[in-house]
Amino acid sequence: MPVNVAYVALGSNLGDRLGQMQSALELLSAGNELTVLEVSPIYENRAIGMGDADPFLNAVAKIETTLAPEVLLDVCLTVEEKLKRVRTGSWIPRTIDIDLLIYEDFELKSEKLELPHPQIQKRDFVAKPLMDIAPDLVLKGKTIDKWVAALPVIELALYPEVIVLPKS
Repeated sequence: MPVNVAYVALGSNLGDRLGQMQSALELLSAGNELTVLEVSPIYENRAIGMGDADPFLNAVAKIETTLAPEVLLDVCLTVEEKLKRVRTGSWIPRTIDIDLLIYEDFELKSEKLELPHPQIQKRDFVAKPLMDIAPDLVLKGKTIDKWVAALPVIELALYPEVIVLPKS
């Protein structure tokens, strides 16, 4: 099976936010199918659409994997479940959120998954950390740094701690 590069977004605004993000990467890389190559700085930001909920911590990880995109998504959902993510269909605080953003140059639009993720260039908490680790990444004909520059506002605060790369 070929090895592919993908990017996943991590977010948390309940409980030990940093610990849950760290645990998510460790669980993702527990098997032989996925290696975390790099993790962006962590940013803290408001909880969009959640009223006065606690702020989120967000980061993006660059990974390499032999898993197909849909299987990788299933692994992400399983990790969310292990970390007690509650899905109600509405915007609520969460222990962990893992989104598959990009999988090589693969494009897909299904009921379950859309690649590249359709909201990357609209969300500062995704676009900025993605730019930190992949500034030359091209999305819809523009590099990610141009998408970030075009955002109307960036309301992120650099978080002082970092996520440690899981041991391979």
